[in-house]
Amino acid sequence: MSDQSSNFKVKSEWLETPFLIRQVESHLVFGPLSRYFPTGYVMLFCAASSLCLGVVATHKPIAQYIGSIADKLIFLFVPFILLRMTLRQQAIVGWMAVKGALGITGILCATVGAGVSFSRHQADALPNLFLGLIWIPGIEFIPRVTPHQRYVSIARVILSVPCIYFGIKSGNWHW
Repeated sequence: MSDQSSNFKVKSEWLETPFLIRQVESHLVFGPLSRYFPTGYVMLFCAASSLCLGVVATHKPIAQYIGSIADKLIFLFVPFILLRMTLRQQAIVGWMAVKGALGITGILCATVGAGVSFSRHQADALPNLFLGLIWIPGIEFIPRVTPHQRYVSIARVILSVPCIYFGIKSGNWHW
């Protein structure tokens, strides 16, 4: 058993490059996670809550919900793989997943969301565009900005508030 766990740690050491360590250590959320708390537990909690809330939200008997549970079960196994890594490696994997998801979402929001809204002359075109542009990762990768990227994250949240407000006010966004 110790042979496998040490072998696994050797294989995941490629994650700890100086660039990724700098990015994660200076991040608003993943910096403290990389030092004090396993990201795998955060993912496990989110996966378990999603599973439980999905059962409650469907208002169906558990037997009918079994089919949609199968696709969510992978998100219960991934945290156990992460928990075999060091705290820093877990934070790096979480950081990469969040940056990838925000990048794809930001690009889709700025291109598809804004493009469709502009072509239909809808009032939410500018909020879609600005929200997408705000959340596309990029500026935090500039070496001089990296140590201060927690402020970039705070600025993104603050700038998102008016975009979300005007998007909801347009009548095309629904809760």
